[in-house]
Amino acid sequence: MTDTPYSPEYLSLRAANDRLREQGKAWVWETLSSLCAEINQGGGADPAQAVAQIGRQPWQFSVGRSLMVGERFGIRVRGKTLTTEVGWPREPEHGFVPDQGLARGRVSMSLSPMLEAKPSDDLILRPGASGEAVWYIIRKGTVDEVVTVSKLRTYLDALIEG
Repeated sequence: MTDTPYSPEYLSLRAANDRLREQGKAWVWETLSSLCAEINQGGGADPAQAVAQIGRQPWQFSVGRSLMVGERFGIRVRGKTLTTEVGWPREPEHGFVPDQGLARGRVSMSLSPMLEAKPSDDLILRPGASGEAVWYIIRKGTVDEVVTVSKLRTYLDALIEG
């Protein structure tokens, strides 16, 4: 008798998917952290220059009727905030990742600490052709462009210029 009601095949698939999810989440966090470090190096002591404050916290958000459990990464520059959320269902009652993804994400921006952040883009994590985790932007219900370092930089540029 086993301790779990799940088959070994299911548990193996879940472990493989969890590795891709963690890889995808780590890529987003490491890339955003690196881009913020670049901003801060260029900021110097001049208060007119952008200096990015960053923070991460456990977070949950809904996509349709499903609950995504993960983390939120916030970047604040001169009172404006860019928020990136990443998560996936952890328990059967959380539902599933819509659109055949491994994880979902959302990028939002607020131009004031007093205002709720407005979503910019919805993201989906899928396995790439060579088995790596790849983030895509969802536009009008369709999986669209790949999220690259350059795309993440455009979000930060909008934050600094906004």
